[in-house]
Amino acid sequence: MSQLQTNLIAAAIGATIGVISAASIFIYHKILENKQRPMMNENYEELSRRLTELQEELEALRLQQNQQRKKKLSRKRVPNDNTFTATDNDTDMDAFSTAGTDVGNDEFFDCSDSENGISDIETRSTEATCPGLDFTTLDTHIEQEEFQKDIYLELQNLVNTYPNNIDIAWRFAKSCFKHSNDMDDQVVKGTILLEGINACKRFLTSSNADLHKWYAILIGVHSNFLSIKEKIQSGFEYRIHIMKALEIRPNDGMLHHLLGRCLYEFAKLSWVERKVVTTLYSEPPNVSYKDALDNFEKAETFSDKVNLENQLYISKCYIAISNYEQAIHWLEKICDPLQVAANKEEEKIQDEAHNLLNKYSVYKKDS
Repeated sequence: MSQLQTNLIAAAIGATIGVISAASIFIYHKILENKQRPMMNENYEELSRRLTELQEELEALRLQQNQQRKKKLSRKRVPNDNTFTATDNDTDMDAFSTAGTDVGNDEFFDCSDSENGISDIETRSTEATCPGLDFTTLDTHIEQEEFQKDIYLELQNLVNTYPNNIDIAWRFAKSCFKHSNDMDDQVVKGTILLEGINACKRFLTSSNADLHKWYAILIGVHSNFLSIKEKIQSGFEYRIHIMKALEIRPNDGMLHHLLGRCLYEFAKLSWVERKVVTTLYSEPPNVSYKDALDNFEKAETFSDKVNLENQLYISKCYIAISNYEQAIHWLEKICDPLQVAANKEEEKIQDEAHNLLNKYSVYKKDS
């Protein structure tokens, strides 16, 4: 797996992990507020009491959100129209309530710019809007590490010159992701990520897989700069745009892997974490490890290169559903001596696979 794939996967799942970690952090801080860390085995009654307190706080938060929602519904109507003006939060709440793997509410993909007559801007030809522009050269430079700053600046200028061109927008988003990885200053990093996010926002009604893919990736990594509630919101938004990209390009192995990671983390949610997520935002998708496994297996089918990380998560899903024979099969593939790690990240994957193989080898059937 290339370094780009490693960075992309780690960054893209940031918002999804945020849904889970945000819930965990929320619980953790509530306990630390009183400087106590109860131990499950040693003080069960104290833990139960604190969970009860947490439940009360969650219900208070739910009530507060319901009151805010009622206030939104009482806003002024649009002149000469019988419908309410929708806010971003309203449409997000509707879209995120959809379970399964189909996007159930197209309102989420509406954006204010569509009212300005550019909702179908992605259909305009590149040649007509950007005469003489060579995307082949741009794409080549985006993939070369030594050109990251130069290509970022070039695409930044093109976005400002041709703000209505979707092909420039998603390439700029990709460049923002790659260039931000070189930034040690977190303020600068966050600013670059926001540039790419804002360049994509006007095209969210489009049917361009690359646009939705890179928009999702950017909001995923940018979630590291957000509050707990915003992290949760980003996790849901990330999932929806990865799914939208898959509807357009169903044979993209990387997209299937990214969605698989998202569903895997949702499947891991404990009851308490699910209650936190539900209170702070909306009901998490009711998905299973088998749902995640389906996407990981599709990623394996459509990928033209070996992805050890994907194979590791296939084995983890099989472990989660107690199919240890299949789990061992995939772990052995990762640990095959002929499978040489290409970088330190792949070495870590193989180390984890060896540990899991040692743990579950007792389930291996004799040949």
